Amino acid sequence: MGDTILGIIPARSGSKGVKNKNTRDLFGKPLIDYTIQDARDCNVLTDYLVSTDSERIAKVAASAGAPVPFIRPDGLATDEASSVAVVQHAIREYEERNDVWVNVAVLLQPTTPLRSPKDIDNAVGLFRGSDASSLVSCYSTKDAHPNHMFIHESADRLTALRNQDDTPNRRQDFEVVYLLNGAVYICTRELVMEQNKICSNNPLGYVMPRDRSVNIDEEFDFRLAELLLQQNIDHKV
Repeated sequence: MGDTILGIIPARSGSKGVKNKNTRDLFGKPLIDYTIQDARDCNVLTDYLVSTDSERIAKVAASAGAPVPFIRPDGLATDEASSVAVVQHAIREYEERNDVWVNVAVLLQPTTPLRSPKDIDNAVGLFRGSDASSLVSCYSTKDAHPNHMFIHESADRLTALRNQDDTPNRRQDFEVVYLLNGAVYICTRELVMEQNKICSNNPLGYVMPRDRSVNIDEEFDFRLAELLLQQNIDHKV
């Protein structure tokens, strides 16, 4: 028997940047439906579930055909609750209810609706072909770059994260950096259950194109995702 690869879709109520974003309509269906469809249509997951603290989200997810075997306890429904604790709880609940051992957890955030089923398949394939303990999806960029980043040291002064005397003047000379897009996180059972981590210090990177990497955290992101869908970009490619 092969490993059990469990997809976990975390959907908490009470989002602040975009109110009720997980169930908000995006181009004709609730936001969470896109991730449910991806989990259902990919080929690599043994099973998947939605972990939520909200009866309303649970009802919407169930209407889309997703398993919602439990309602997340109140202690895992706060702003302070960590993703690690949510994944650990989901794994324990799934194992107890199904009498199986989860070997690999695949975290699929519903805030990345442009991810495709093939992205999940390819990411898991990359992970399974390695000895890494974790994988993160990301996209390459030279725009949101450490060379251009500053922090506030006082009310009116900024301090560069990198010494500006040592950074190239031309953007095209910057090294490429990668930003996590939140679409796919993969980790071994040992990493999440024993080391209390979802991401190690040197994870595999599954690189996705920018137009499938929209992560909805603010109203702008929601409008951007809506615009991409309206322009008939096929996020299932």
